Amino acid sequence: MDYFLQQITNGLAAGGVYAVIAVGYSLIYGALQLINFAHGDIYMFGTFVAMMVIGASGYAWLAIPVAIIATGLVGMTVERFAYRPVRSANRIAPMISAVGAALIIRNLAQVFWGTRTYPFPAIIPQTFFTVGNVTMSTLQIWIFVLSLVAMVLLTTFLKKTKVGQAISCVAQDIPTAQLMGIPVNRIVGLIYGAGAMLGAIGGVLFAIYYNSVFIGMGFLGTMKAWTAAVIGGIGNMYGAFIGGVLLGVVESLASGYISSAYRDAISFGILIAVLVLKPNGIMGKKIAEKV
Repeated sequence: MDYFLQQITNGLAAGGVYAVIAVGYSLIYGALQLINFAHGDIYMFGTFVAMMVIGASGYAWLAIPVAIIATGLVGMTVERFAYRPVRSANRIAPMISAVGAALIIRNLAQVFWGTRTYPFPAIIPQTFFTVGNVTMSTLQIWIFVLSLVAMVLLTTFLKKTKVGQAISCVAQDIPTAQLMGIPVNRIVGLIYGAGAMLGAIGGVLFAIYYNSVFIGMGFLGTMKAWTAAVIGGIGNMYGAFIGGVLLGVVESLASGYISSAYRDAISFGILIAVLVLKPNGIMGKKIAEKV
């Protein structure tokens, strides 16, 4: 039982990272019904920016806001030049454009930082303590708490601000939002920017937890975010958060009881099972189609 609880504790920390990334991913899909395949590479770029600022200044409090703002700007730039021109085209066009944007960002990152794996500075002090027979660390607690705070702040922003209400209007019906005087292009850009900022938070938490930054973390993040979002209910931010936490717990249990080599295979196997048995996810809703 103690070993089981230990794996759950480890999984909650990893799940908090997945949850933040998945919420940013789901925010974009929930508002626009577009799959942002560049999401992972955008937050990977932001994580490298955070590492550079920490290395140059030594101040984590400066690096994280700079990384979040820089990543948001990258997300808005990608929306403006890669997505906006094909927003009204056939669904396959935005997907191809997203893949192209992801490859461009990944290659730019490779030009700047190469392909090696870098250690990420330990900006959150880690102290281990024991509760019963379960060992936890302050880092694990901080990661999970910060992921919850990011979710609460996003929810509050969407519900309590005019911009958040405009985002909800755009998500419901873009043509009607335009008729109501909402600047749709500006709001859509903000949606991509906000999703990218959440991705940057998740990327920094990922780098802190695993003490590494590498080019491939973008692709890995995209797949994990997509899996978590589908499990929770694609387009539902609460579902994406729950799906991310569940994914982290499942991977931890799989690593502890089977083998870490099969961790990804088991998590994607669960994804397939969800798609077969409950295609709308845990909190997803069926959408009525007009005929």
